Amino acid sequence: MFYHRAAFDITTLSVFTNNWYLRIIIGLTAPILLAWLLRRFKDTEFYFKWQQRAEEKKADRVKIAFPVAIGLSTLGAVWAFSSYQQQSQTSKNYIMSTTPTIFMHGWSSSLRAEQSFIKVGTEQNIVTEEMVIHVTRNNKLQVQGRLTGNNDNPVILVQFDNNRVGEVRYAQGLHRIVAYLKNRYNIKNFNVVGHSMGAYAWVYYSMYWGADPNLPRLNKMVVLAGPYNGILDKGHANQPTSGNLANLWDDAPHENSLNKAGRPKIIHEEYQTLLERKPNFPTNTRVLNIYGDLKDGTASDGLVTIQSVKSLRYLVSDRARSYQEFEVKGEGGQHSRLHINNPVVNDKLTDYLWGK
Repeated sequence: MFYHRAAFDITTLSVFTNNWYLRIIIGLTAPILLAWLLRRFKDTEFYFKWQQRAEEKKADRVKIAFPVAIGLSTLGAVWAFSSYQQQSQTSKNYIMSTTPTIFMHGWSSSLRAEQSFIKVGTEQNIVTEEMVIHVTRNNKLQVQGRLTGNNDNPVILVQFDNNRVGEVRYAQGLHRIVAYLKNRYNIKNFNVVGHSMGAYAWVYYSMYWGADPNLPRLNKMVVLAGPYNGILDKGHANQPTSGNLANLWDDAPHENSLNKAGRPKIIHEEYQTLLERKPNFPTNTRVLNIYGDLKDGTASDGLVTIQSVKSLRYLVSDRARSYQEFEVKGEGGQHSRLHINNPVVNDKLTDYLWGK
């Protein structure tokens, strides 16, 4: 029985048999037997054809691999040279620093609307999106990403999960974010961008906390279509109809005017709130106020009048380090289009924030 198994299982025999002589014989003869079988196989016509086909395939692979390698090397060199040129051009035209820029959306909006601002800058290596900060419905911060400390003009996008809490709650959330960045990363300076009610929120922030010596210095502020003194009552579906926020939508075309100093004739409640804090605006902050005029006879961007947007000058120009206004006319000046895929606005914003 044992030899019957061994005839079919040499391994079993070598392991389990107690015959040491047989183990030695098998150990010596097995390699010789395998070598003889391999030599006989190499003399066969089958082996010759198999080897010939292998050589042909190897030659074909070499023929294909060589030009592919050359092509990949060329593409790599072109890409590296192009990247070097682009980086050199970026360094030549733009200031690269560790100063973060915080983007804030408007009423009933989201951070996706602000991403179009930085799309071109990201593609050209002018800026780097490093963080996204959510303000939850219970006013907690949820942070994604981190500030790396690199000279890559880091961008921080803010998203309020409850995007209809209004400008005051927006500003309070922004204050919480700035305090977090100070405590976590010890940032010294920062820039801000805000659209619509997000613009108002940044102005509100600057009036209440902008001069706080325990917080980072607000360097540059770019605000677009800010409703500082009224919003046109258009009866939109997302327009509040009750509560304090409903009082913001109480403006009408050509109802208001500004004197030579920029002070509005009619002062709405939300403007009065800022006016009372006017002496607190930080003196080191540069301000760019962007607004639109549809040129449709309403003197507005379709939602906020020119008088409401330009009333910002009276609030900040006496104290700001500098104050500029930039008007966008026609369809590109529509309230929402000001910050969505608008090359004119994108170029102006990019040059203002990071240009040399």
